Amino acid sequence: MKKFPVLFLLSLLNTICYAQDSLSAEVQQYVVHDRGNYLLHNLTVLDGTGSAAMTNQDILIEGEYITQIGQDLSVPDNTIVINMEGKSAMPGMIMLHEHLFYPKNVPGPNYGLDQMTYSFPKLYLAGGVTTMRTAGAIMPQVDVKLKKWIKDGRLPGPTIDATSPHMDRKGLPILEMFAFDGPEQAQDQVDFYADLGITSIKVYNMLTREDLKAIIEAAHARNMKVTGHLCSITYREAVDLGIDNIEHGFGSCPDFLENKLPDQCNPFMLESLLEVDPDSENVTSLIDHMISNNVALTTTVNVFEPYTGREVIPGGGLEALSPRAKEKVYQRWVSKQGRDSIDVARFNKLKLMDKKFHDAGGLLVAGTDPTYDGRIVAGYANMRLLELMVEMGFSIPDAIMICTLNGAKYLESENLIGTIEEGKIADIIIMNDDISKDISAIRSDKIIFKNGIGYDSQKLFKAAEGLVGIR
Repeated sequence: MKKFPVLFLLSLLNTICYAQDSLSAEVQQYVVHDRGNYLLHNLTVLDGTGSAAMTNQDILIEGEYITQIGQDLSVPDNTIVINMEGKSAMPGMIMLHEHLFYPKNVPGPNYGLDQMTYSFPKLYLAGGVTTMRTAGAIMPQVDVKLKKWIKDGRLPGPTIDATSPHMDRKGLPILEMFAFDGPEQAQDQVDFYADLGITSIKVYNMLTREDLKAIIEAAHARNMKVTGHLCSITYREAVDLGIDNIEHGFGSCPDFLENKLPDQCNPFMLESLLEVDPDSENVTSLIDHMISNNVALTTTVNVFEPYTGREVIPGGGLEALSPRAKEKVYQRWVSKQGRDSIDVARFNKLKLMDKKFHDAGGLLVAGTDPTYDGRIVAGYANMRLLELMVEMGFSIPDAIMICTLNGAKYLESENLIGTIEEGKIADIIIMNDDISKDISAIRSDKIIFKNGIGYDSQKLFKAAEGLVGIR
């Protein structure tokens, strides 16, 4: 076939990043289709490009790659035909603000985090995430090793872009987060993390502009991108210093504070957003400045989803939590019912502003940030985020594109992943229901093809039940 020379080159150049030569017994128990040659027959396909759904489509997978897409394809020798009538397909999700930790109960005003090395990778893959950026770590050495174990087929999970711990100065009461004292030490940390195998850098709330400048220079010198959950530094300042990505949409934006002090974090920045007009010159000018400097924006709008009339665990999945975590989350949910009108107003404002960035031509990417009070759970939150994109006003094809192709573009991997196209790696979500008609089909039973291997989503979800908050 005419695509084979391209596929051969891609395979040769990218084996280190994507190939799995063999699967352990631990992984194999979740596999329903080993790597091989498959013709997925008669699917409704949303390909991730933003185009409308295509019906009655066949997808030919040969090994790790998609080699043909079309109607009534001929069946090559040694190919298994799988009837997919009534089912739909979209690319595997590429999520850029994920974590491998979860909040825990700690005394006093402090905030604590526990590593979820075994439950979260299963849940992410079960929810349809085939590639993820961790966007902040508490045990970076574990994240790097987990990335390798998943690649080697020892554990199930998405392909990982491993991010540094949250790089910051002292100030936040989080024991698991290390701090630096100045720009020189910050640069040393960047080099340390790069040598460890980290591939992205995350900055946080208390650093100075001088710190950020030093971090960006050190990271770019090591071919790593820098993203930030900002507070002390405005979005405009970070853009001017060369940041690549800003987290939480406009939910961590201090630019609209009156009398903002330089290099100082003001905890009332969320309240300032309540007064902002999304159509104002202040907002439009900031968006234009970000876009003209090629700065991506990660929406994590699910983090701001209100409680009243919403699920305890958005996307479902209360059964994934350990008994103690479940009790804590449920009590919080009950206490907020009918008492979150400010949250509702902020949520609606952020939906408008994040969409405005996309509509103006910005690269909007997506992630879920499973932190805060424990309500955001890996895998389940990713499915819910896709639904929220439609609630924000995006069409179903655009919502899928933001959660797939846009993430691939940011990671500079769009030649390999992010869409269902000939020559791409076979990262595909097969859903029992038709997602072109109802975005909630993402919650239906799924087969998740990752690197040409098909995993049973329900088996993965089941294997993680009761583990979130433990391991």
